[in-house]
Amino acid sequence: MINIVHKLRLAKGTNRKLTILIKEKDNEDWKTILKAMYDTSINYYISSPSDNSFISRSFTAKDIIDHLEWLSSRTVTGNDARAHALEGSRQFGEIYRLVLGGSLKAGVSITTINKAYPGLIPQFKVMLANDVPITHFPCIASTKYDGVRLLAFVSDAVDSAGITQSMVKLVLRSGKQIHIKSLEYEMSKQPPGVYDGELVAGDGLQEGRTKITGSVNRCLKGGATDIKDYTFCIFDYLLHEEWAAEVSGPYIERVQELNKMTQNSKVRIADMYTMGSIDHVNELYAQKLAAGYEGLIIRQTYDPYEWKRSNKLIKKKAIFEGVLECYDTTEGTNKYEGMIGALMLRGTIDDKDILVKTGSGLSDHDREMPPQHFIGKDIEMLYNDITRAKDASHYSLFIPRFKRVKGDHNV
Repeated sequence: MINIVHKLRLAKGTNRKLTILIKEKDNEDWKTILKAMYDTSINYYISSPSDNSFISRSFTAKDIIDHLEWLSSRTVTGNDARAHALEGSRQFGEIYRLVLGGSLKAGVSITTINKAYPGLIPQFKVMLANDVPITHFPCIASTKYDGVRLLAFVSDAVDSAGITQSMVKLVLRSGKQIHIKSLEYEMSKQPPGVYDGELVAGDGLQEGRTKITGSVNRCLKGGATDIKDYTFCIFDYLLHEEWAAEVSGPYIERVQELNKMTQNSKVRIADMYTMGSIDHVNELYAQKLAAGYEGLIIRQTYDPYEWKRSNKLIKKKAIFEGVLECYDTTEGTNKYEGMIGALMLRGTIDDKDILVKTGSGLSDHDREMPPQHFIGKDIEMLYNDITRAKDASHYSLFIPRFKRVKGDHNV
């Protein structure tokens, strides 16, 4: 299998890589390894070990999967997990390390893999907001918190003694399952269903994003099993049958069900307000920005949940546009290994010298482009504010996002 990886690394361009992948369409071991590597619903709770073992003997995908099961099931954790991963690296070589790293390091995206093997890598879908005009009133506005999107799947299960117990699975927007001990306990008190919300530090102000992101990453990698300072702000609820069928009732009914939950300092319903006009929306929006929040999320009363980016979920946040020159790029890591990780940008906006680095907004297609596609070009950017660190000689952008190469309206 590692020979296929080497071929992919040597191939230039997406089409050549796709041709190599298609030639392996009947190689079930290879496809099993790709699924173990890229399926975001699988979490091994540990980083790839620092080891360079090269293995010449043969083994099967099942051998690797059986070994990884000890990590994904958390049969071993902490130092035992690290020792187990190192043993796997020495037993199976680079292919094992690539699975833990979540990437072939060959410039191959999930999109390309699924073109070669349709449906191989499942993609976790949630409702995502669009920046579109608000056209219907009344509507429901909720605070746009700055944290980590999280869904809690709460269900009842009967154990061997016939006792019904609540089971909780926490899933990030990427599809990765995460264990947060105290939150699993708090959600176990809630009625069965799927709870969609934002995990935030404190009150969910923009200044707390770095803190909650770091805490989540530690739990995701197995470095911690709990978070101390957080609030799970829930803004939507669906029955398990609705989630499975991707069909839901109107938002107002989902909120009525959501109101049956038990709230406390760790778990609560997101702040919601009924808006009768655009003036009401703008007034509340200004209040939220002044308080340090990102803005508002708008939902129509009778709209369903959609498992995609939807005009039925509207974001209203401070967004500005500017143009900067790309003077360099950086290489990506993990699943973006061998691809573009970020653009290095410089220029002037509002008479301020800007120097900023960003990978946000780049699609898999963008990342597969050669660096020359961006270097020396003017880049249209979206951002929320212009900032400057203390004693810094230049300014930067708050939440910078790539929009497109200037003049390229096909992107």
